[in-house]
Amino acid sequence: MTDNIFNKAKEAAKGAVSNVTDKVISFKDNYLGDEQEEIAEDFKDAGSGKIKETVDSINGSIGLITSAGYEFKGMGVSLGLSPSISLSFHYLNSISDEERLSVMEQAEGNKMVKLILKLLFKAGDFYTSIKMGDYGLDAVNISLGLSPGLNITFKKI
Repeated sequence: MTDNIFNKAKEAAKGAVSNVTDKVISFKDNYLGDEQEEIAEDFKDAGSGKIKETVDSINGSIGLITSAGYEFKGMGVSLGLSPSISLSFHYLNSISDEERLSVMEQAEGNKMVKLILKLLFKAGDFYTSIKMGDYGLDAVNISLGLSPGLNITFKKI
């Protein structure tokens, strides 16, 4: 009987891990496709001017990022052969679809901020879709450069 309970728990754990793995693969394929190409294109021939432009865009949009349900925590800049910027955000709360539309409309004309907002919303959607049990969305780190990426951190609630 103990073996039967253990086997059931083991199979349930395998199913949960498989579900999260499938969601991660789907997220990478479906969520980052267009944005990844757009970011890479923007940073292909970029130098310090692109970095300054991005920093200025973010500094001018802190209120908008907060309205989107995130707090801007900081950034890192890599000045190598291909420059990149790492942005860190803390998740505050989810917002409705209507609020999302409003935030995106307010970001109109600021391509980089719109791109960052899209990625933040997609990170929140990913978190909602995987249902992490006792863990909540904590931080979203976005890497902008030739090899863009999105890192999502969870913490126990």
